[in-house]
Amino acid sequence: MVAYAGYAEVINAGKSIENEDMAAAKVLTLIQQGYDAEKAVELPESSRRSIQSARERSTSEVRKFTQKEVMKRIKSDEDLLDLNMSSSSDDGSKPKAQAAYFGIFDGHAGSGAAIMSANRLHEYIKNRLNELLETILHLYEQESIRPSSINGELKRGNSKNYDTITADSLIVGALEMAFCEMDEQIAAEKQFVKVFGGCAAIVALFFIGKIFVANAGDCRALLITPNKVQPLSTDFNPANERKRLQYLAYRSHDSISPHFTRLEYNRFLTKRDLNRKILFRDWYMDGWATKTVRESDLKPPLISTRCKKPRLLNTIGVSRGFGDHHLMTADDRIPIKPFLCPFPEVQIFDTKELESLTDQEVLVLASDGLWDVLSNDEVADIVRNSLANTDQEDCARYTLVAQELVVAARGDTLETYKWRLANGGMASQDDISVFVIPLKFAINLPKNEDDDDEELLVC
Repeated sequence: MVAYAGYAEVINAGKSIENEDMAAAKVLTLIQQGYDAEKAVELPESSRRSIQSARERSTSEVRKFTQKEVMKRIKSDEDLLDLNMSSSSDDGSKPKAQAAYFGIFDGHAGSGAAIMSANRLHEYIKNRLNELLETILHLYEQESIRPSSINGELKRGNSKNYDTITADSLIVGALEMAFCEMDEQIAAEKQFVKVFGGCAAIVALFFIGKIFVANAGDCRALLITPNKVQPLSTDFNPANERKRLQYLAYRSHDSISPHFTRLEYNRFLTKRDLNRKILFRDWYMDGWATKTVRESDLKPPLISTRCKKPRLLNTIGVSRGFGDHHLMTADDRIPIKPFLCPFPEVQIFDTKELESLTDQEVLVLASDGLWDVLSNDEVADIVRNSLANTDQEDCARYTLVAQELVVAARGDTLETYKWRLANGGMASQDDISVFVIPLKFAINLPKNEDDDDEELLVC
């Protein structure tokens, strides 16, 4: 397995015949696109003297630049994108880099979209990174040697504000575009072949000493160290994307309002509530206000919270992901895809924030089948206990940890054929897929992992 990562999965408790979760792990070998080295030619003596004179003049001019002026120059878009693509590096080779890639694709209503995503998404990410690889590496090198005050400025700008072009912002943009292109390919393929269902998607990319987690759906990434537990993703479901979904319903008033109400109420309404005051909120509201209940308020809500999980248009429990292009509500035939989006949220963790990288720091990447029944702290406890009880020299130790997590969430069967957790609670009834990725090896890939064809895991 890539970077000695552990992986384990289990099918749901009879919900479907096949596992709809898919996973992929790969080492991406990145090479700058359009990089054709020019052949060196012997210059005449007069040209060499002219160049030497110009070089001396430019050297004296550079000394006059203040640090502030240099920074302005570095931040110029044209400078960043017009790096000499035809010049060679010190050893005459093309700019190259490696990145460890892990992805989980939680399918629903079929495994078609999840299978396609597991096989193709990394190619879109790789192509996008290859387009700007030299610029990314150049910026990363520049940012590494800048004064601490400038690094602080970049760090503040990194908080979802990419006005300043940095290596991070280019990698984030590559991930965002790759997710959109993946969804577009699924839509195009559906015109010719059957691609069943849709999928939530989460990707962890280990590159330039950082972890980039791109999430579109309700899978989750959790960073676990001996003294720290830190989520590196946000669970996207209809409830926590209420304002975005309500705004889309507001923009599609004519098609939605005859069948659903976009407003959220503080409780479920019945006819007995007519003409009474009720608390509500709309797309532009963070707080609550009162209104008098009318007939239109008794329609099914845009986001139903009466089920175990919030559901959009009484149909689907996710608000982001791939696929579902032809999904409609059962009764009113309202297209649901306009409310779903493939755009990921990308969170970044710089491993330099850790004092050191040991075998105890891991990233847990898992589908919601795990998180439905285990909290972040419970997962962290299982990981720490399992690592403490496994041999440090065992290359399969992270696989054993992943298996421990899957078994804990799956529970044990009873005579009633229902599965229970060790504490007596209901076990997960969903597919469960788990990666346990050691940061130490994912950031510093082992020597033998040097080919782009390293490994692809599709489960």
